Amino acid sequence: MKLIINILFIFLPMLVLSQQSVEKGMQEKKHIQEGVEKFESAEFLTGEKDFRKALAKNPVSDIAAYDLGRNHLEQNKSLEAAYNFEKAAENSNDKLLKSKAWYNAGNIWFHKKKYQKAVEAYKNSLRNNPEDEEARYNLALAKKMLKKQQKQNKKNKKKQQNKQKQQNKNNKQKDNKNGKDKKNNKQNDKKENKGKNDKQKDGKKNQKSKNEKGKDDKKERSDKDKQRDKQNREGDKQEKKPNRSKSGNQNKLRKSKLSPQQVKQLLIGLKNKEMKTQKKIKAKAISTKKKKQEKDW
Repeated sequence: MKLIINILFIFLPMLVLSQQSVEKGMQEKKHIQEGVEKFESAEFLTGEKDFRKALAKNPVSDIAAYDLGRNHLEQNKSLEAAYNFEKAAENSNDKLLKSKAWYNAGNIWFHKKKYQKAVEAYKNSLRNNPEDEEARYNLALAKKMLKKQQKQNKKNKKKQQNKQKQQNKNNKQKDNKNGKDKKNNKQNDKKENKGKNDKQKDGKKNQKSKNEKGKDDKKERSDKDKQRDKQNREGDKQEKKPNRSKSGNQNKLRKSKLSPQQVKQLLIGLKNKEMKTQKKIKAKAISTKKKKQEKDW
């Protein structure tokens, strides 16, 4: 009796798991069938939901992944479609389904110009179905396009390298030019500063010369003023002395070192003074004559 109970405890969980697996399988098939019906009715969004539900029940379902890839392809979701086709091919044991899945993935990569991936996908398709002539033709075309692409990439790379070399050369020339310009600017600044310094020195020198000249002129004017004052004082002394004779005054004028203008002014002064003296003498004589006449009366 105990043996029977132990056997039941061993196999009962297995039976439960088996029953659950069967139920999941049935639900998976149901979601796939519903998704296909909606796919054929062009209800791609609701059909996509059904295929995803099937994958939720069985993540390695090759049929659900393949149908989801077809659904994505109709919605122009090419990258998602390629992913699901490759997933279906990897999880499937059915060579025909694997061949179709790889073929569809190859077509997607070909249109995306991913020729290396397209070549690998077509090769995998032919491995599972060597009689597929369309896959063979597409493989040859993908190889041709891949070779052309590689050649163009090589050409573009070389062109880019040449462009980069030319750019580096231009940058080097520009740097050299900037270095020369900078050097020339420094030299010009140095010359300009030197010119300014020389100009300032010349200005200071000229100012010094002007100051010295001004001092000399001031000194010369001072000497002249002193000499003029001295001459004026001497002239005043001569005017205070009695005029003995005209010739005597002229002799004194000859002896004194006066300028012609000063001599002229001095002579005019003497002449005016002499005229004033004559006028006084005449006026005094007239006054005396009048007084005499009054006494006679």
